[in-house]
Amino acid sequence: MTYVIEVLRQEHRNIEKLLQVLEQELSVFDRGDRPEYEVIVRMFDYFQGYPDSCHHPKEHMIFDKLKSRNPAAAEKMGDLRAEHGEEASRLRHAAQAIDRVLGDQDLLRETVGDIIRDFIAHERKHMNKEELIFFPTALHALQSTDWADIALKLADHHDPLNGPDLEQKFGMLRRKILEMEAEAEAERLT
Repeated sequence: MTYVIEVLRQEHRNIEKLLQVLEQELSVFDRGDRPEYEVIVRMFDYFQGYPDSCHHPKEHMIFDKLKSRNPAAAEKMGDLRAEHGEEASRLRHAAQAIDRVLGDQDLLRETVGDIIRDFIAHERKHMNKEELIFFPTALHALQSTDWADIALKLADHHDPLNGPDLEQKFGMLRRKILEMEAEAEAERLT
């Protein structure tokens, strides 16, 4: 497996952790309690800043190489850029729902929950499609020179959850993820 695909898979695992935190906070919200809105806001900051600036460009480069190397194989994936655009639209809709809640604007709890659940479900469906179709197809079709070219162009794209500015911007979010993982481990051991 190439390094680039492993990086993308790690980023998907990071996104999945965030989706799990979001689900946990949503369950608090669904019970009528107050979730940790600061954590939710940080998650949406991450989702609004990182995928389009760093994660998706990596996938787009691979997809462009795949289209030039094997157009029929790329066609299996559909329109990757359009799917990423739809994800961004769902994300904006979900972030706006949270902003409305925080601004005490009139919005039914059920509506907010539905919007967030829709965002989570589509994120997972899209990542699953990439993991099961796109990545294996690219690994099979692209050549080592393609991967070297992609890796060279992507050398400065890093996930902020693992980056040097982690504590400044995403420290609380990372601590929440680690807390959830520790709770899950403790439950597993009992």
